[in-house]
Amino acid sequence: MAPRREDGFSLIELMIVVALVAVLAGMTVPAMAGAIKEYELITAGQQVVSTIRSARLQAVSKNMILKVRFDFPADGQYQIVDVADASAGAVQVLGNDVMFDGFTDVQFTTSGRIAAPITVTVANDSDQSRTISVSTSGQVRLQ
Repeated sequence: MAPRREDGFSLIELMIVVALVAVLAGMTVPAMAGAIKEYELITAGQQVVSTIRSARLQAVSKNMILKVRFDFPADGQYQIVDVADASAGAVQVLGNDVMFDGFTDVQFTTSGRIAAPITVTVANDSDQSRTISVSTSGQVRLQ
């Protein structure tokens, strides 16, 4: 009779592989959490830029002075309003753990310009931030 052959892995070998996978997964979790927070911050910044650009276009097309107010009507929210703070657009909400750090409301004239260059900063609780610059001609950039 031929000796009996056993195929497969032993319990010890499987436990070693599971332990290695757990260690590798544990090492990547903090990096992934940081990347997710940075992605949320960039997304929030892009949404603010989009709202500012929309306010500029509306100011020109409607031939009226419009502004984007930050932390309005509540913290972490922003909205396009007219000079009397009447709504000219929907209330926008920043993402989780994202807040306005430094800001001045942006007011566009009927020609789509602003009086002086403005910067708005969005930041998260991980000390990451993005700066939004608005030039006097109304151009908006996310840095």
